Amino acid sequence: MDDDEAREAAREAEEARREAELLRRDLVKAERAEAKEADRRRRDLEKAERDAQKDADRRERDRLRAEQDAAKEVERLRKEQERAAQQAVREAARQLREAEKAQRAAALAQQQAAREAERARRHAVRVAGADSVPVDLPPGIAVLWRTPGPGRPGPRPGLTLEQIADAGIALADAEGIEAVSMARLAESLGFTTMSLYRYVSSKDEVLSLMSDRAAGRPPVVGPEVGGWRERLELVLAVQQPILHAHPWLARTSQVLHAVGPGRLAWMEAMLAALDGTPLSEPQKVGAIGLLASHTLDRLRIVEELSGTGRAAAVGTTADGGPPPDLGGLISLLSSADEHPALRRAAAVGAFSFPDDAPGDDEELDFGTELILDGIERLISLAS
Repeated sequence: MDDDEAREAAREAEEARREAELLRRDLVKAERAEAKEADRRRRDLEKAERDAQKDADRRERDRLRAEQDAAKEVERLRKEQERAAQQAVREAARQLREAEKAQRAAALAQQQAAREAERARRHAVRVAGADSVPVDLPPGIAVLWRTPGPGRPGPRPGLTLEQIADAGIALADAEGIEAVSMARLAESLGFTTMSLYRYVSSKDEVLSLMSDRAAGRPPVVGPEVGGWRERLELVLAVQQPILHAHPWLARTSQVLHAVGPGRLAWMEAMLAALDGTPLSEPQKVGAIGLLASHTLDRLRIVEELSGTGRAAAVGTTADGGPPPDLGGLISLLSSADEHPALRRAAAVGAFSFPDDAPGDDEELDFGTELILDGIERLISLAS
């Protein structure tokens, strides 16, 4: 082969190599383009999946939010209905207390008019219906369950146990429980002391009558008020103004021992409030007993310190000063070295009690709330 043929062959080989290189480059370029397209499609698919997931999450959030809004609206309506029911019961209880107060005032006015019209007691009769009382009841309780007898004929009717109780309540409210004696009671009724003993055998029986009548009757609290705690709180809230109106109830044991119609009604209302709970009957009785004891103990402290029934009738103590305060007494009698915790508590008013009568909407005191929390915990454990 001559040189020209060799060069021609070399040139053709070079061209073939170049052609092969171009083809290789085109193939690589096509593969890269295909890879880029596949990557783009993958990213588009992932983005579509993310958008779909976001849309699904958004719809789920909207659904949950709608369910929560609906549940809140249902709860709001339920609470409004409970508040309306509680307000209705409170209003009924307030009207009942006002009616009882007006009835006692009218009875007292009638008794005073009778005393002015006739001083001397003409004839005394034994209380009709006394024989119907069960013989196994103690006298202090039996007097609460006597059947009223017919009125006495003549120009002046005989007394009723309700009149005797109302007169005693009026005396205790105005001057304290110490002012209630058979002599003062007979004088306020326009009768003689001896004639009063034909209706009641002792002052203890009078105190039993007073305690049961002053307590009144509890409101009817049913499921429409709410759960056990709402029902029990409402009964306790209705009871507060009654105790505040008659603080002397805390200073007589008859309020605990006089198991009359009123006492039974309050016990029934408090026990019935715990219906439907898993508590045993002894636990229910123990719970309401603790609440009652706390309420009376708190009232007794306020009554003793304020001087109600003694100096509170004129708004001062024996030395002419204002009624003492437990926090003030503790601050006066304690020392910073021996009683630092007591003094800190007294300094912030922790021993003070409100002086004004509690309103219908006033919250229960901390001790009562604490006892209710304990009952709630006991119910939770029993459940």
